[in-house]
Amino acid sequence: MAKSRRASVPLSRPTSLYQQLLLFPERAEYLEQARYERYLVHLEHWQALSTEFRLGFEAVYERRSARILLVHGGQGTGKTLFARRVAEDFIRVKEGRPCAEVQQNLWLRLAGSKPVDREVGEKAAQTTALRRIHARSGWLEEERKFAKNDTTDMRVFLVDDVHKDGFLREWAGLSAGEYMRLKAEGHLDAILESVAQKLVEDCRGDFQRALFVLLSNDAGLLDNLHEQLERWHSGLAHRVELPLPEPDLKEKIVRTNTNRLNRLSYWYCLDRGGPDEKKRAYDTMRGDGGFVDSFKAIDRALTESSSRSGRPANKNLLTLVTLGSDPLTIASHLEALELESDDALPGEHVGTWLFRQRWASTLATDDQEYARRAELLESEFTLRWVTLDMAAWYHLHHAPTGDGLCETLVEIMRSSPSIGDLKPAKDKAKQLVNNANVSLSKVDPSSDVFRDFECQCRDAGRSRSLDYEAMLARRFGMTLSRGLEALTSIRPDLTLAQYEPCAVTSAPSSGVQDIRATIRRTCHVIEFTSHLQLDLRGLDDYLRSKVDVYASLLESV
Repeated sequence: MAKSRRASVPLSRPTSLYQQLLLFPERAEYLEQARYERYLVHLEHWQALSTEFRLGFEAVYERRSARILLVHGGQGTGKTLFARRVAEDFIRVKEGRPCAEVQQNLWLRLAGSKPVDREVGEKAAQTTALRRIHARSGWLEEERKFAKNDTTDMRVFLVDDVHKDGFLREWAGLSAGEYMRLKAEGHLDAILESVAQKLVEDCRGDFQRALFVLLSNDAGLLDNLHEQLERWHSGLAHRVELPLPEPDLKEKIVRTNTNRLNRLSYWYCLDRGGPDEKKRAYDTMRGDGGFVDSFKAIDRALTESSSRSGRPANKNLLTLVTLGSDPLTIASHLEALELESDDALPGEHVGTWLFRQRWASTLATDDQEYARRAELLESEFTLRWVTLDMAAWYHLHHAPTGDGLCETLVEIMRSSPSIGDLKPAKDKAKQLVNNANVSLSKVDPSSDVFRDFECQCRDAGRSRSLDYEAMLARRFGMTLSRGLEALTSIRPDLTLAQYEPCAVTSAPSSGVQDIRATIRRTCHVIEFTSHLQLDLRGLDDYLRSKVDVYASLLESV
């Protein structure tokens, strides 16, 4: 039979010329580009800085004094991202834009007291002015003019890369020529002494009611400046270290954002990498590499190894069970979708199909983001489709406990094929399906009991799920619809093996065998559904909804 083709609906993909390159921001400034709008900023690793900011902010707000935070962080620790996120979330709160999750709004965490009180943070935003300062000629005079005319209760000045000449020269009150001469002659201490004196004077004068957050990757300069500030005003400045997060948190940030921005999962990239690439990723995540270094390590794992040695690794498994649809109808639907199975066992009453590669992305859509997420899911999940026709459903519903055919049907649904299965295992799976089909051929579809059951199922509509879920829970001997441990908001109908986020940092060593064992995929979830119209109306939308659900899992944990 010639393969029929669907009506031409373009499958949109992310607009990328070089498909194998991973997308990730190489600097915090790049996050302003539209392509990074899905980048998720995690706030946990700013806890120490957030605490000092909150204490300083509250003290200045109430006492109308001034405070200086000297924040050091190496490259990749998120200094610029912190300043940017504070400013963005401040504007969001000040303008009254919705903020569903208080803990994900950095401004509310900084200015909303402890524990976080949304109303306090909102009042603070309305009575505060926040300025991000950039090193340009005349910046200090511009900010001084603003401060003199500002009448808000509180001012926050965010200064990133405070070690730049443009900041130090104007704060020291030096001309460009004087500054460059002193710097060339090695008189940085004298420059910083002038900066400190001016800062103290400003905090007592024009810049009262102000919190200065001065960020730099130059630890020595901040130490020197802190010492000078202490000479002129003890306690005015506080020194804060912004370290990299712990390895597991650093990996979570890299993992979730790799998945949120790309069509290949973090796990897939690591799995493709050879021993050297896996070890490099491990060392970078567990060592002192920054976020960009970590993203690059995952990119190298994907691009520097031409192919994974040996057979492909097993992915997580999503089993879809369609109840009440005969295998011939499902086979026709799969053909119309142009789904090509890696392994098919169709029968008269029971059929199974396995899809290790393209399955979610064949559901035609002009939504680029859906197309990306579909391919992302395919890179980490295999789909196994099992269909049980009305005779099988009827038997599962009516047969007594311990019935052999019911146990066979459950075993077929529970099956988790492996790429490494040898011929005996494959023959056993085939025999199970054959045996079930032979046994189900004895069910009389013309009997009154069968016809009544079929009519009840068709007439029940969506409410029939309540009946078959209770029946399946009894047959499997397990509770249905329990949330995944990794993300409890996602509730598969049945979880046979829990989902584990891919975490190379949890390997006991950088040995390739330890890493491979750690990142091995073992999740198996089952989703049950019933679409009894002859055209399987609504089934494609149902599948797309599952793509969204499980893609969100990869992007969240």
